[in-house]
Amino acid sequence: MGRGILLASLCALALALPAFAQGSTAGAVDSNAVQMTETGLGHLLSRREIAFGSAAILATGMLAPLDRPIQRSLQSEDLQDNRGLRRVGRAFALAGGPGPFVAGGALYLAGRGTSSPRLAALGVHLTEGVVVAAALTGLIKGVSGRALPNAASAEPGDFSFGRGFHEANGSFVSFPSGHTAASFAAAAVVTDEVSQWDSSAARIVGPVAYSAATLVALSRLYQNLHWASDLPIGAAIGVLSGKSVVSWQRRHPENWLDRHLVGLTVAPDGHRLLVAGAIPVGR
Repeated sequence: MGRGILLASLCALALALPAFAQGSTAGAVDSNAVQMTETGLGHLLSRREIAFGSAAILATGMLAPLDRPIQRSLQSEDLQDNRGLRRVGRAFALAGGPGPFVAGGALYLAGRGTSSPRLAALGVHLTEGVVVAAALTGLIKGVSGRALPNAASAEPGDFSFGRGFHEANGSFVSFPSGHTAASFAAAAVVTDEVSQWDSSAARIVGPVAYSAATLVALSRLYQNLHWASDLPIGAAIGVLSGKSVVSWQRRHPENWLDRHLVGLTVAPDGHRLLVAGAIPVGR
């Protein structure tokens, strides 16, 4: 299989992920919503979201036979010797690792410092979405125990049940991609939150956020830290985690985190930063 075909497949993936993820987040819970639990505590998944998850599973199966050829193509000398690509790859990998947490904290502090509850809430919700995505991917990584492509004797089909939970498991946590999940969770939260503020702005923010998340995912392939088939499920987990957090927050606006974090006041005082809030002591 020629490199042109492989790179065309990657380009198709790069275009498809943000487009489909953006489509899955259009609007809040729609009239076709399906209640996933009878207690009212579960997230309402729309048909569009369910379709996104199903498409991610299908894409995983379609990409699996291409894992090794795509890896070899991206690890070619001409691509790996390109300093510009290496710098871009490192930058996007950083954006998908600590990046979402840094962004969440920065948005929260900016919101508190500017007395903007919306911005502070966005920071809190973004962090929550990324934490949920990280927890889910961590669980699946542990169960699947897939070897990373840069492991000593890695093969694309090298899965081992529960191996990702063992000591010295660093080489066996490939599936799914945690960076992909975190970046797509952040994109989903930002897009859904902005859509509540200004739907026209969301039409710009959404494609930009999801495209950036896709570049984070592709950077993991370039750095030889994931197989191509690790990406779709990671993206699906991220989108559904982010949307679940936003949906839950809409239905529970007086939840503990929003009351006690969004309600804080942060203000400069000379060379100090004063943080003030209220702690309930009884009723």
